[in-house]
Amino acid sequence: MKRRGEPLVTVTIPMYNNERFIRQTIESILDQTYTNFELLIYDDNSTDGSYEIAASFKDPRLRVFKNERNLGPEGNWNRSINEVRGKYVKLVCGDDVLYPDCLEKQVAVFEKNPCSGISLVCSQRTIIDPEGKSLIKKINLVDKGRHKAVDITRKLIRMGTNILGEPACGLYPSSLLPYTHGYSARVPYTIDLEFWMQLLRLGDLYMIDESLCAFRISDESWSSRIGDMRYHQFIEFMEQTASEKMFEVTDLDMFIGKINCAVHSMTSTVGFKLFAGTAQEEGGFFS
Repeated sequence: MKRRGEPLVTVTIPMYNNERFIRQTIESILDQTYTNFELLIYDDNSTDGSYEIAASFKDPRLRVFKNERNLGPEGNWNRSINEVRGKYVKLVCGDDVLYPDCLEKQVAVFEKNPCSGISLVCSQRTIIDPEGKSLIKKINLVDKGRHKAVDITRKLIRMGTNILGEPACGLYPSSLLPYTHGYSARVPYTIDLEFWMQLLRLGDLYMIDESLCAFRISDESWSSRIGDMRYHQFIEFMEQTASEKMFEVTDLDMFIGKINCAVHSMTSTVGFKLFAGTAQEEGGFFS
């Protein structure tokens, strides 16, 4: 139960060498129209000026921590959700951006539907380049409204790509965290999507049909370093998900999904080679 005086929302940033983008990320959170939140930033022993930039902000809602040693993405992401005080949680990577009414609109879904069985509220997202220019104004792969976990999972498998969005797209109740095993990088490319699936084991998805955040593609992001493993790792994720009986994934779902996954992988590879001269962010346009 949320205690008096505690923030309703915890926004957390697991940060590593995000010197180029972290100021814009932090500002986008502090400038939210919804103000009852805390912002926790966990620097994973960055070797650039990320920590100093984050620590320079003087806002009572913000706290910055620095790991004594580098924990890696899995370790730092899990540390970032270990001490949340909010009723709801949002994790934002250190190069992404929230649009001003993101928290307001996502919190409203939960607060207007108490005890509704919704475990995850997501929004559509915009894809931006390193300079913040919009490359795709709106990724829209899931219809507006409430979706049963079985239905949305089978659609995800058939489409062979992440239709729910990156961490910044989602907001979820902190009360569900004890019923998850946190973020797992066993399949690195789908660390965020695997966590969404944990939440969908516990309730339904609600999709807001607006772009409320921006996912940045750059050669500095973790997913960009995964490169050509994208296809194989997404197939591994699909197979893991299909093995769970509650999601009712069929052989036909998997067959269609593997074809679409291959198409997405090839298309995104070509797209990013054209964008930057190298395959900077495999899967970024379609993930």
